[in-house]
Amino acid sequence: MTVPSLRERPADLARFAKDYLDFFSGQLGRKIEGFSESGRSTLMRHPWPGNLRELRNAIERATILARGAQVEAEDLPKPVPLPVNGSSADPLHLGIGGEHSLDEIEHAHLIKVLGWAPSLHEAAAVLGIDKATLYRKRKRFGLD
Repeated sequence: MTVPSLRERPADLARFAKDYLDFFSGQLGRKIEGFSESGRSTLMRHPWPGNLRELRNAIERATILARGAQVEAEDLPKPVPLPVNGSSADPLHLGIGGEHSLDEIEHAHLIKVLGWAPSLHEAAAVLGIDKATLYRKRKRFGLD
């Protein structure tokens, strides 16, 4: 059985986002009613590589950051740009069968995500790992 990714299910994405928003609004004592048009549009355009875990973390963060009664686009994370093989956006110019080791690729990816994410918690969510694993990887690559 194959379950489609979150980005392939926009109706589910909107429902999960609203459910998480209601939950975190209650937990944090915030009166946030929903998403502005720009917030909703940002949610729908985001690729959500971390699926529900990433969405949950993004909505929790947005609930904390929201300054008004609605979550705006600026309250939500911007997606990490995915490099195209061999493009100048890709610092290692990776391609299939390239000369770079898995460690080099992982190191470059960690640097990119850590530079993009506003917190270690969010970086771990984007990477799909827990904070302890991120800590060990940062230590291993000398990124602490």
